[in-house]
Amino acid sequence: MNWFKALPIHFFAHFGLCFGVLAQSTVSTPIVGFNTLSFPSGNSTHAATFVKGNVFQGVATSKTTTSLTVSSASFGSLGPVGGLPTHYVKITSGAMEGYVLDILSNTSTAVTVDGSLATAEATPSFVIRSHVKASDLFAGNSSLSAGLDTLTAFNADGTSSVLLWVGTDSATGWVDPVTEAAVDAVIYPGQGFVLTAANSGNFRFQGTVENTPTVVPMFPGAVNLVTLASPSTGSRALQTSGLGANMASGLDTVEFWSQDGSLASTAVYLWAGSETGFVNSVTEEIATENIGASQILNVTVTDPTTWKAVSPLTP
Repeated sequence: MNWFKALPIHFFAHFGLCFGVLAQSTVSTPIVGFNTLSFPSGNSTHAATFVKGNVFQGVATSKTTTSLTVSSASFGSLGPVGGLPTHYVKITSGAMEGYVLDILSNTSTAVTVDGSLATAEATPSFVIRSHVKASDLFAGNSSLSAGLDTLTAFNADGTSSVLLWVGTDSATGWVDPVTEAAVDAVIYPGQGFVLTAANSGNFRFQGTVENTPTVVPMFPGAVNLVTLASPSTGSRALQTSGLGANMASGLDTVEFWSQDGSLASTAVYLWAGSETGFVNSVTEEIATENIGASQILNVTVTDPTTWKAVSPLTP
């Protein structure tokens, strides 16, 4: 059951995975909170179950294929730092609702993004947020083993980025295991990462509950770890999640992994088209599996595509 549906929208108390949320006076006020996520020794998958608060929320007065202008805005510095994007735009209306685009540069009234806005409305609504990074997720963490534990983020081009935990010996808590230089990694909305830990433990993350759908990109030849990224304890049926909407029938698959530290494959489902949905790739039985709120799925696609994942606030 979706717990956002079960509890009043104006107040949430401790619930599920040590999840607590502060009261809000109106439905327009962002819902903020925290949860504590556990991990086993070995390999496990995780996601950022909250987003950061809005730096900006409004409607563009004009756009180009790569920029949005708000004539009354007074944007501060939003561009990359040290080669890593610091902020993103999320479109919240029209055909591109849910799309997340890194900010490449900005002026006081306009932002230039990494991607095309060609199919967006002439004046779309959007928000600007700071990216969640590995340094945010594990800030002040005492469960990780310095010099042993790693975080692996997977990139669209099929490569991966590995970070080694060193704690207070680095400005971010993480270093490149080869160069030993301080590094960080963006954990994009709706995308997961692998944590490799010498010992079991937990980490606590806090932020704002996402209130709009998120379009999660998936790429051929890459490890696509996707998730609903919800802080709740609920689940959604794989068949009605919308994950298969843009997948290639008879080719693309969704794999479920165990979370006991082995990342063993527990089931693989093949997209068999909109009439049938997902079927077990071995038995061809129709899938009845549910996706946990913060569960990570490994998706294999033959062509670049997307999944429009619902907001955690959707009943």
